[in-house]
Amino acid sequence: MREITLHCKALYIAKYIVVHRWCDMAEKINLKKIERKAYTSYHQDGLIDVFSGAFILSVGVWLVLDMAWMSWILWFVAVSAYAAAKRVFTIPRIGFVKFAPHRVKALQTTAVIVFSLTALLGVVAFMQVEGGGIPLWLLLAIENYMLVIGGSVAASFCVVGYTFRTRRMYAYALLTLIMFVTGHFLYFPLHYYVILLGTLVLLFGLAMLIRFVRRYPLSSADTTGDSGDEG
Repeated sequence: MREITLHCKALYIAKYIVVHRWCDMAEKINLKKIERKAYTSYHQDGLIDVFSGAFILSVGVWLVLDMAWMSWILWFVAVSAYAAAKRVFTIPRIGFVKFAPHRVKALQTTAVIVFSLTALLGVVAFMQVEGGGIPLWLLLAIENYMLVIGGSVAASFCVVGYTFRTRRMYAYALLTLIMFVTGHFLYFPLHYYVILLGTLVLLFGLAMLIRFVRRYPLSSADTTGDSGDEG
């Protein structure tokens, strides 16, 4: 009788553990789905596309003017402008979405790694060139610059897509690879491809922004509240 009681208790404990773990797993899955939907909704305004496209387009324009370094100044301005645009278009309509700490940390880590590798590569290339010759890897990168640039831009789109849960960024990455691989074999000046890519992304972003504004119009109460705050 005692063995049967112990056996029943063991079954009860095992059942409790299984059910408890299943509930935890289901809760985690639901939280991930909710998080994914929140990120997706928050970035359906097209603003990230608009600013990405505008930046790429500006790089192409500055390439034509032989002043590509100016685009990096515009990049820092665009980051602030993006945050301001979110406050104007997105937050009043659907609210604010805060990124999970692990995603913010992952984005910061990725940025540090990319910056560090780029700086290290630049220093190594400079030292080797100053040493009296151009290394083979640099010659290959120069000869295949369309593939190098296209791969770098496509990788950037993928990082943005993963970080912000925006699948269309992967489509931009694929488009970038197709354009620049084609450009490797079909020669046109680099700025043609950069300007075309920036224009396409910018136009798609503007179309998304217009659709977003129409889908989530500001109510009269929001407009009145804003006017009251300004007064």
